[in-house]
Amino acid sequence: MNGGSTSKVAAVVIAIVLSALAVFMLVTAYTYSRSSGIFPIFVGWIFVALALLESVVQLRTLIGRGATAPAASEEPAAPGGEAASLREIGGFLWLGLFLTLIYFAGFVIATPIFIVAFLRLSAGRSFVHSVSFALAAAAVVYVVFVFLLDYQLYRGTLLGA
Repeated sequence: MNGGSTSKVAAVVIAIVLSALAVFMLVTAYTYSRSSGIFPIFVGWIFVALALLESVVQLRTLIGRGATAPAASEEPAAPGGEAASLREIGGFLWLGLFLTLIYFAGFVIATPIFIVAFLRLSAGRSFVHSVSFALAAAAVVYVVFVFLLDYQLYRGTLLGA
């Protein structure tokens, strides 16, 4: 197997593992009480659908029927190797940062901080764009969960969770 085939197989394996994780999350969500389980069940079904869709896309790419699969004579469109690995590691680091922020500062505060940091440092957006998007996202989170659903969001360990 060449490097391209190995990475395609790895992508299929990852997609299948994500699908299994999604199903596990959904099954676990159904064990919660009715009031506690509504949101996890909703998110679980979305997660299952997206993970299964990703599995289908990766399987189609592996067997050569994907719409974006390069022909045998073409070079792959995305750079592979070390650059791709660094991007993947960076993605996990950003996720880790977000989860750490949520743990310490709570969801409402962590969301805009993370969005500003990510958009400025990773996506290269302007400060004004980053802050305006972060404030809009924080407002949506607050209005939907706190105001409309009357749901108490996690406040973080620093703010008295």
